[in-house]
Amino acid sequence: MLRWVIPLALLVLFIGYGLLSSRNPRLNEVVAYFDELPPHLHGLRILQITDLHSDDPYVMNVDIWGIVDEAEFDIAVITGDIVLDGGWRRADPILELNPHWQQLEALANRVPTFFVEGNHETAHLQRFMAIMDELGITFLYNEEYELDINGGILTIIGTQDYSAMLRYGFDGKEALFGHFDPPFRLVLSHQPQIFDRIKHDGAMMVLAGHTHGGQVRLPFLPTLYAPGQGWFPSYGKGLYSYADGLAQMYVCSGIGTTYFTWRFFNPPQVTVIELRRR
Repeated sequence: MLRWVIPLALLVLFIGYGLLSSRNPRLNEVVAYFDELPPHLHGLRILQITDLHSDDPYVMNVDIWGIVDEAEFDIAVITGDIVLDGGWRRADPILELNPHWQQLEALANRVPTFFVEGNHETAHLQRFMAIMDELGITFLYNEEYELDINGGILTIIGTQDYSAMLRYGFDGKEALFGHFDPPFRLVLSHQPQIFDRIKHDGAMMVLAGHTHGGQVRLPFLPTLYAPGQGWFPSYGKGLYSYADGLAQMYVCSGIGTTYFTWRFFNPPQVTVIELRRR
């Protein structure tokens, strides 16, 4: 009987650590190096928040705002899924009732802040456009925005959710990438699969979410499953590169959950990505 005590205790510790560590949000800092980064963008720090899934009582809500307050960054981007679609239908999240609205407004007052829709917002497009406008957040929907940074321009492109692109026959390339050629683009997209369609089109940093990093992970193993990509996805979590870093993408595992209210060996995270000239 005693021979099972130690393995059982180790198993309990393994499961307990995997669950408890996933309730504690963290700030992840990433540096992306580019040969063709314009000098005025060297050192630019971008805060990425994704997949809050914040308005459903059955979904884990994590307080990230103490981490955000202490972080240093120049602009902020929110790459979709700040609500859960089912929760939206059950209760209309008025601005003052949603647990994150006030913090999002404070973030927009601090730095230029941009939002692109996720798959949980596509059914409420007009309402979200109005809410983001009220919060002072720029909602980019298949459009570009020129932001003044250190006396130069940063071209930011925001896309609709990738599933909606495929559904309505828009691939995110001709409309947004074919008519002008800035030296560098910051591309915001909820789902990372778009990278395969645009990575051939020059220097860019793509920021995406959606995968939750698999939500359930095992130590030392890659992402096991991601929605829209299936088992052992090409893009699960972390930094990806094409053409020796000409185009790069960071996939943030985000904060919230769907379907079940816990993560495993996958702490909620917000990320600061710093762009540097190589």
